[in-house]
Amino acid sequence: MMSILQKMVGRSYVESGDRSYDWAGRAVAARRPEHLLDVGCGDGSRLFKYLNPLPKLFCGVEGHPGLAAEARARGIQVSAFDLNGRWPFSDGSFDAVHASQVIEHVHNSRLFMAEALRVLRPGGWAFMTSENLTSWLNTLAAVLGYTPFSLQQTCGWYLGNPLGLHAGEDIAIDLGALALDDPAFSGISGHVRVLGCRQAEDLMRRVGFAHVDVTTIGLMPLPAWPGKPLERIFKRRGHWLMMAGRKAPAS
Repeated sequence: MMSILQKMVGRSYVESGDRSYDWAGRAVAARRPEHLLDVGCGDGSRLFKYLNPLPKLFCGVEGHPGLAAEARARGIQVSAFDLNGRWPFSDGSFDAVHASQVIEHVHNSRLFMAEALRVLRPGGWAFMTSENLTSWLNTLAAVLGYTPFSLQQTCGWYLGNPLGLHAGEDIAIDLGALALDDPAFSGISGHVRVLGCRQAEDLMRRVGFAHVDVTTIGLMPLPAWPGKPLERIFKRRGHWLMMAGRKAPAS
C-alpha cells in the first residue's frame, strides 16, 4: 500500500513541479528582459525554450562546474559565489531575476531575497519557485510525527520520513571533492530553510518589493485530476511555491 501511495504522489510531484518551472519560464519570457539573471541556472537549458529573443545580457549563477560549462556553451555568462552573501552585481543590473528551487538551499534567505531586489532595475521582476513548508503534504507528515517532506534532505541523506520517495537513500548529486565540513556542503546537499506561503509573502514585502504575488500548486497527496481544480480554492496549500515580486518603478 505504501508503495502505491508513493507512486501516486511521485507522479503528482513531478507533474506539478514541472508546472511550477513552466510558470516561471513563461513569466520571465513575458517580460522580454534585455538583461536577465538566472540564479541556479544549471546547464542553462531550462529558460532557453521560453526566451525569444534571447536577452542581450544573460548571466547565470551555477556552482556545479560541469553544468556551468554547459551553460557557458549556450552563451550564458556564468559565475559562482556563496549565495548566503552579497552578489557580485551592481545595483539595478537586470530587468528580471529567475531562481527555481534555490532559496531553500541557502541559510540567509533574507539576504538572498534582498539581493534579488537590489540587482533589479526599477520596475523589474523577480520570479522564484521553491517548496511550500505549509503544503498539505508537509502538514500531513508533521501530524504523523514525521519530518516534513521538504526537510528530509539532511546534508546528503534523506532522513526522518519513511513515506518519502527516497527515504533512507543518499542524495543523487555529484558533490565531487566537497568535504562534509565545507561551508557549502549543507546547502548543496540539502534544504536548509523552507518557506511557508505566507512567510514568503511577508519576506518579499519586508525586503522592499512593491508588488508581491505568491501562490502554490500541487495539492498532494491528492493526484492531479482532483487536485488541479481545487488549487484556486486552496491557494496556500500546494506543495510548490510560485513567487513573483516587482521592484517599484522609478518615480
